[in-house]
Amino acid sequence: MNRQTLLTRIVRWLLLALILFVLGMAGLKVLCPFPYREAINRWTGEYSTDQFLVAAVIRAESHFRTRATSSAGAIGLMQIMPTTGEWIAGKIGMDGFTVDDLYDSETNIRLGVWYMRYLIDRFGDIDTALAAYNAGPSNVRRWHDTEEEAFAETTEFVRKVRKGEREYRFLYTLPILGPLLRAIAL
Repeated sequence: MNRQTLLTRIVRWLLLALILFVLGMAGLKVLCPFPYREAINRWTGEYSTDQFLVAAVIRAESHFRTRATSSAGAIGLMQIMPTTGEWIAGKIGMDGFTVDDLYDSETNIRLGVWYMRYLIDRFGDIDTALAAYNAGPSNVRRWHDTEEEAFAETTEFVRKVRKGEREYRFLYTLPILGPLLRAIAL
């Protein structure tokens, strides 16, 4: 085999390997989708909260479904309870808030990110804030005061969100491939 043919084969194999790698990374992105990125970035910037943490919360809570409603009555992407949504809207001065606004992705993300920041500031660490986000601040306070165990569902939620946060951070900040994955619309 002459040198030109060998070089052509090597280049083809390298291109194939690169294509398979990119497709594999895009496949991983299916597991870590990042829709609503613009709204997430806007509100995490506004309220000094980590975008990857918020994306992981949304994935764990609603799998990015704006019309998601839990059996407990939580609504939207970040699964906000109607009374909590009304309370947050009052705190941030949002006039004319209605419970139906929780189905709007922009509003839901804004309120959810504000609430996440509030809980982080109130409890002082992300894991406790996530537990409060899932089970309510009063349950977290009770668990702390009485040394009770957290609900199994809440413990699993915190684990799942923190794992998701690490996955998002890894996938979307990879040198060279991170910008490529951010550019792939999913």
